[in-house]
Amino acid sequence: MSASNINLKLLQTFQLAAEHGSFRRAAEESNRSPSAVSMQIRDLEEQIGVSLFVRTPQSANLTPSGAILYEQVRMAMAGVQAGLDRLSDVAAQRRSHVSIGCAPTLAATRLGNILATFKLRYPRSVINLKETPPMDALTFLREQQVELYVGPEVPNMSDFHFEPILKDRFAVCIPAEFDEGAASFSLADIASFPLIVLDRQTAARGLLDRISGDLDLNIQYEVQYAYTAITLAAAGLGVAVVPFIAVPMLPTSAFRVLPLTDEGAERAVGIITARGHVPHNYSQQLMDLIRTELGRSGAVAP
Repeated sequence: MSASNINLKLLQTFQLAAEHGSFRRAAEESNRSPSAVSMQIRDLEEQIGVSLFVRTPQSANLTPSGAILYEQVRMAMAGVQAGLDRLSDVAAQRRSHVSIGCAPTLAATRLGNILATFKLRYPRSVINLKETPPMDALTFLREQQVELYVGPEVPNMSDFHFEPILKDRFAVCIPAEFDEGAASFSLADIASFPLIVLDRQTAARGLLDRISGDLDLNIQYEVQYAYTAITLAAAGLGVAVVPFIAVPMLPTSAFRVLPLTDEGAERAVGIITARGHVPHNYSQQLMDLIRTELGRSGAVAP
Protein backbone atom coordinates (compact mmCIF):
# COMPACT_ATOMS: atom_id res chain seq x y z
CA MET A 1 0.00 0.00 0.00
CA SER A 2 1.46 3.36 -1.00
CA ALA A 3 1.91 5.78 1.89
CA SER A 4 0.61 8.52 -0.39
CA ASN A 5 -2.85 6.86 -0.25
CA ILE A 6 -3.09 7.06 3.55
CA ASN A 7 -5.22 9.88 4.87
CA LEU A 8 -3.21 12.33 6.99
CA LYS A 9 -6.06 12.48 9.52
CA LEU A 10 -5.66 8.76 10.21
CA LEU A 11 -1.99 9.29 11.04
CA GLN A 12 -2.82 12.22 13.32
CA THR A 13 -5.38 10.12 15.18
CA PHE A 14 -2.87 7.26 15.43
CA GLN A 15 -0.27 9.63 16.89
CA LEU A 16 -2.68 10.88 19.56
CA ALA A 17 -3.71 7.35 20.53
CA ALA A 18 -0.08 6.21 20.71
CA GLU A 19 0.99 9.18 22.84
CA HIS A 20 -1.93 8.82 25.28
CA GLY A 21 -2.05 5.00 25.26
CA SER A 22 -5.83 5.33 25.12
CA PHE A 23 -8.47 5.66 22.41
CA ARG A 24 -10.73 7.44 24.88
CA ARG A 25 -8.17 10.16 25.69
CA ALA A 26 -7.29 10.55 22.01
CA ALA A 27 -11.01 11.02 21.33
CA GLU A 28 -11.29 13.70 24.02
CA GLU A 29 -8.35 15.69 22.63
CA SER A 30 -9.55 15.48 19.02
CA ASN A 31 -13.22 16.14 19.88
CA ARG A 32 -14.33 12.80 18.46
CA SER A 33 -16.12 9.83 19.96
CA PRO A 34 -14.05 6.82 21.14
CA SER A 35 -15.84 4.68 18.56
CA ALA A 36 -14.80 7.11 15.76
CA VAL A 37 -11.17 6.95 16.91
CA SER A 38 -11.32 3.16 17.09
CA MET A 39 -12.76 3.03 13.58
CA GLN A 40 -10.00 5.29 12.21
CA ILE A 41 -7.29 3.15 13.80
CA ARG A 42 -8.92 0.04 12.32
CA ASP A 43 -9.00 1.68 8.88
CA LEU A 44 -5.31 2.52 9.18
CA GLU A 45 -4.44 -1.04 10.23
CA GLU A 46 -6.38 -2.44 7.28
CA GLN A 47 -4.65 -0.08 4.85
CA ILE A 48 -1.10 -0.96 5.93
CA GLY A 49 -1.88 -4.63 6.75
CA VAL A 50 -0.53 -4.87 10.33
CA SER A 51 -1.89 -4.49 13.87
CA LEU A 52 -0.77 -1.29 15.53
CA PHE A 53 -2.25 -1.63 19.04
CA VAL A 54 -2.86 -4.29 21.64
CA ARG A 55 -6.29 -3.28 22.92
CA THR A 56 -7.52 -3.75 26.51
CA PRO A 57 -10.61 -2.25 28.19
CA GLN A 58 -8.41 0.35 29.91
CA SER A 59 -5.67 1.06 27.38
CA ALA A 60 -4.24 0.72 23.89
CA ASN A 61 -0.58 -0.23 23.74
CA LEU A 62 1.59 -0.13 20.65
CA THR A 63 2.64 -3.38 18.98
CA PRO A 64 6.24 -3.56 17.69
CA SER A 65 4.95 -2.58 14.24
CA GLY A 66 2.97 0.25 15.83
CA ALA A 67 6.10 1.50 17.62
CA ILE A 68 7.99 1.65 14.31
CA LEU A 69 5.18 3.57 12.65
CA TYR A 70 4.82 5.93 15.62
CA GLU A 71 8.48 6.93 15.53
CA GLN A 72 8.27 7.74 11.82
CA VAL A 73 4.98 9.62 12.18
CA ARG A 74 6.30 11.58 15.16
CA MET A 75 9.37 12.77 13.21
CA ALA A 76 7.32 13.55 10.12
CA MET A 77 4.75 15.57 12.05
CA ALA A 78 7.52 17.44 13.86
CA GLY A 79 9.02 18.33 10.48
CA VAL A 80 5.65 19.53 9.21
CA GLN A 81 5.15 21.68 12.30
CA ALA A 82 8.64 23.17 11.96
CA GLY A 83 7.85 24.06 8.36
CA LEU A 84 4.57 25.67 9.36
CA ASP A 85 6.30 27.65 12.10
CA ARG A 86 8.90 28.86 9.61
CA LEU A 87 6.21 29.91 7.15
CA SER A 88 4.42 31.71 9.97
CA ASP A 89 7.59 33.66 10.73
CA VAL A 90 7.99 34.53 7.05
CA ALA A 91 4.38 35.68 6.88
CA ALA A 92 4.82 37.84 9.97
CA GLN A 93 7.91 39.44 8.45
CA ARG A 94 6.13 40.05 5.16
CA ARG A 95 3.39 41.93 6.96
CA SER A 96 5.91 44.64 7.86
CA HIS A 97 8.28 44.32 4.87
CA VAL A 98 7.47 45.46 1.35
CA SER A 99 9.78 44.58 -1.54
CA ILE A 100 9.26 46.79 -4.56
CA GLY A 101 11.02 47.39 -7.85
CA CYS A 102 11.16 50.77 -9.49
CA ALA A 103 12.44 52.23 -12.74
CA PRO A 104 15.58 54.30 -12.00
CA THR A 105 13.98 57.41 -13.55
CA LEU A 106 11.11 57.24 -11.08
CA ALA A 107 13.27 56.26 -8.13
CA ALA A 108 15.50 59.31 -8.63
CA THR A 109 12.75 61.89 -9.08
CA ARG A 110 9.39 60.83 -7.67
CA LEU A 111 9.67 57.87 -5.34
CA GLY A 112 11.46 59.61 -2.45
CA ASN A 113 8.52 61.79 -1.48
CA ILE A 114 6.13 58.86 -1.75
CA LEU A 115 8.24 56.67 0.54
CA ALA A 116 8.73 59.52 3.01
CA THR A 117 4.96 59.96 3.29
CA PHE A 118 4.50 56.21 3.65
CA LYS A 119 7.07 56.01 6.46
CA LEU A 120 5.30 58.78 8.36
CA ARG A 121 2.03 56.89 8.12
CA TYR A 122 3.50 53.47 8.86
CA PRO A 123 6.67 53.92 10.94
CA ARG A 124 7.07 50.17 11.53
CA SER A 125 7.17 49.39 7.83
CA VAL A 126 10.40 48.33 6.12
CA ILE A 127 10.86 48.92 2.39
CA ASN A 128 13.24 46.86 0.29
CA LEU A 129 13.73 48.88 -2.91
CA LYS A 130 15.34 47.48 -6.05
CA GLU A 131 16.11 49.95 -8.82
CA THR A 132 16.00 48.08 -12.08
CA PRO A 133 15.35 48.94 -15.72
CA PRO A 134 11.83 48.20 -16.97
CA MET A 135 13.07 45.40 -19.24
CA ASP A 136 14.19 43.44 -16.14
CA ALA A 137 11.02 44.09 -14.14
CA LEU A 138 9.21 40.91 -15.20
CA THR A 139 12.13 38.72 -14.14
CA PHE A 140 12.15 40.27 -10.67
CA LEU A 141 8.40 39.75 -10.37
CA ARG A 142 8.50 36.20 -11.73
CA GLU A 143 11.23 35.22 -9.26
CA GLN A 144 9.30 36.96 -6.43
CA GLN A 145 12.21 39.22 -5.63
CA VAL A 146 9.70 42.09 -5.58
CA GLU A 147 5.95 42.23 -4.96
CA LEU A 148 5.29 45.06 -7.36
CA TYR A 149 7.10 47.18 -9.90
CA VAL A 150 6.58 50.89 -10.54
CA GLY A 151 7.50 51.98 -14.03
CA PRO A 152 6.44 52.05 -17.67
CA GLU A 153 4.50 49.37 -19.47
CA VAL A 154 6.74 46.76 -21.09
CA PRO A 155 6.16 44.05 -23.74
CA ASN A 156 5.27 40.40 -23.01
CA MET A 157 3.11 40.95 -19.95
CA SER A 158 0.59 38.12 -20.51
CA ASP A 159 1.41 36.63 -17.09
CA PHE A 160 1.32 39.99 -15.35
CA HIS A 161 -1.12 42.75 -14.57
CA PHE A 162 -0.35 46.34 -15.54
CA GLU A 163 -2.32 49.14 -13.90
CA PRO A 164 -1.72 52.41 -15.77
CA ILE A 165 -1.63 55.51 -13.59
CA LEU A 166 -0.43 58.27 -15.91
CA LYS A 167 0.88 59.08 -19.37
CA ASP A 168 4.52 60.12 -19.49
CA ARG A 169 5.48 62.19 -22.56
CA PHE A 170 9.03 62.52 -23.82
CA ALA A 171 10.69 65.81 -22.97
CA VAL A 172 13.43 67.84 -24.61
CA CYS A 173 16.02 69.33 -22.26
CA ILE A 174 17.57 72.12 -24.30
CA PRO A 175 20.44 74.21 -22.92
CA ALA A 176 20.87 77.89 -23.81
CA GLU A 177 23.52 77.12 -26.43
CA PHE A 178 20.86 75.56 -28.66
CA ASP A 179 17.74 77.35 -27.46
CA GLU A 180 16.07 79.75 -29.87
CA GLY A 181 12.96 80.18 -27.74
CA ALA A 182 10.58 77.72 -29.43
CA ALA A 183 7.48 76.74 -27.45
CA SER A 184 7.77 73.07 -28.39
CA PHE A 185 9.84 70.65 -30.46
CA SER A 186 9.35 67.68 -32.73
CA LEU A 187 12.15 65.24 -33.48
CA ALA A 188 12.52 66.86 -36.90
CA ASP A 189 13.13 70.23 -35.20
CA ILE A 190 16.04 68.92 -33.15
CA ALA A 191 17.37 66.22 -35.51
CA SER A 192 20.47 68.26 -36.42
CA PHE A 193 21.33 69.21 -32.82
CA PRO A 194 23.83 67.06 -30.94
CA LEU A 195 21.46 64.69 -29.18
CA ILE A 196 21.81 62.84 -25.90
CA VAL A 197 19.55 59.78 -25.70
CA LEU A 198 19.21 56.56 -23.72
CA ASP A 199 20.90 53.44 -25.06
CA ARG A 200 19.21 50.60 -26.90
CA GLN A 201 18.93 48.45 -23.78
CA THR A 202 16.20 50.73 -22.44
CA ALA A 203 12.47 50.60 -23.15
CA ALA A 204 12.44 54.37 -23.66
CA ARG A 205 14.98 54.14 -26.48
CA GLY A 206 12.89 51.50 -28.21
CA LEU A 207 9.94 53.86 -28.19
CA LEU A 208 12.08 56.77 -29.41
CA ASP A 209 13.38 54.68 -32.31
CA ARG A 210 9.84 53.78 -33.35
CA ILE A 211 8.82 57.44 -33.32
CA SER A 212 11.83 58.63 -35.30
CA GLY A 213 11.35 56.09 -38.09
CA ASP A 214 13.62 56.98 -41.00
CA LEU A 215 14.56 60.38 -39.57
CA ASP A 216 18.33 60.83 -39.37
CA LEU A 217 19.12 61.91 -35.79
CA ASN A 218 22.46 63.44 -34.85
CA ILE A 219 23.03 61.25 -31.78
CA GLN A 220 26.26 62.20 -29.99
CA TYR A 221 25.81 60.48 -26.64
CA GLU A 222 24.03 57.25 -25.67
CA VAL A 223 23.74 56.67 -21.94
CA GLN A 224 22.15 54.08 -19.70
CA TYR A 225 20.34 56.39 -17.29
CA ALA A 226 18.13 59.39 -17.91
CA TYR A 227 19.75 61.29 -15.05
CA THR A 228 23.10 61.02 -16.87
CA ALA A 229 21.54 62.38 -20.07
CA ILE A 230 20.09 65.33 -18.14
CA THR A 231 23.45 66.04 -16.48
CA LEU A 232 25.21 66.09 -19.86
CA ALA A 233 22.58 68.48 -21.21
CA ALA A 234 23.08 70.73 -18.18
CA ALA A 235 26.79 70.82 -19.06
CA GLY A 236 25.87 72.12 -22.52
CA LEU A 237 27.01 69.01 -24.40
CA GLY A 238 23.78 68.63 -26.34
CA VAL A 239 20.00 68.31 -26.22
CA ALA A 240 18.67 65.46 -24.06
CA VAL A 241 15.56 63.56 -25.07
CA VAL A 242 14.25 61.68 -22.02
CA PRO A 243 10.96 60.67 -20.43
CA PHE A 244 9.59 63.71 -18.63
CA ILE A 245 9.15 61.79 -15.41
CA ALA A 246 12.95 61.54 -15.25
CA VAL A 247 13.36 65.33 -15.15
CA PRO A 248 14.05 66.64 -11.62
CA MET A 249 11.03 68.27 -10.04
CA LEU A 250 12.97 71.41 -9.10
CA PRO A 251 13.49 73.89 -11.96
CA THR A 252 16.98 74.60 -13.23
CA SER A 253 18.57 77.49 -15.15
CA ALA A 254 20.83 75.08 -17.05
CA PHE A 255 18.19 74.22 -19.65
CA ARG A 256 14.54 74.53 -20.56
CA VAL A 257 12.26 71.51 -20.56
CA LEU A 258 9.75 71.30 -23.39
CA PRO A 259 7.41 68.59 -24.68
CA LEU A 260 8.23 66.44 -27.66
CA THR A 261 5.22 66.89 -29.92
CA ASP A 262 5.54 63.83 -32.18
CA GLU A 263 2.56 61.53 -32.26
CA GLY A 264 3.06 58.55 -29.96
CA ALA A 265 5.83 60.23 -27.96
CA GLU A 266 4.39 59.06 -24.67
CA ARG A 267 4.09 55.90 -22.68
CA ALA A 268 1.95 54.58 -19.85
CA VAL A 269 3.47 54.45 -16.37
CA GLY A 270 1.94 52.47 -13.54
CA ILE A 271 2.16 49.39 -11.32
CA ILE A 272 3.04 45.91 -12.56
CA THR A 273 2.22 42.84 -10.45
CA ALA A 274 2.14 39.11 -11.10
CA ARG A 275 -1.33 37.89 -12.00
CA GLY A 276 -3.10 36.56 -8.92
CA HIS A 277 -0.87 38.52 -6.55
CA VAL A 278 -2.64 39.20 -3.25
CA PRO A 279 -1.00 42.16 -1.47
CA HIS A 280 -0.71 42.17 2.30
CA ASN A 281 -1.69 45.21 4.31
CA TYR A 282 1.47 47.33 3.97
CA SER A 283 1.99 46.60 0.28
CA GLN A 284 -1.68 47.40 -0.39
CA GLN A 285 -1.34 50.72 1.43
CA LEU A 286 1.83 51.55 -0.50
CA MET A 287 0.14 50.76 -3.80
CA ASP A 288 -2.75 53.05 -2.85
CA LEU A 289 -0.31 55.86 -2.03
CA ILE A 290 1.57 55.38 -5.30
CA ARG A 291 -1.71 55.58 -7.21
CA THR A 292 -2.64 58.79 -5.44
CA GLU A 293 0.70 60.58 -5.64
CA LEU A 294 1.64 59.61 -9.18
CA GLY A 295 -1.84 60.18 -10.47
CA ARG A 296 -2.39 63.63 -9.00
CA SER A 297 -1.67 65.43 -12.25
CA GLY A 298 -3.39 62.78 -14.38
CA ALA A 299 -0.61 63.05 -16.98
CA VAL A 300 3.04 64.00 -16.89
CA ALA A 301 4.09 66.62 -19.42
CA PRO A 302 6.01 69.87 -19.34
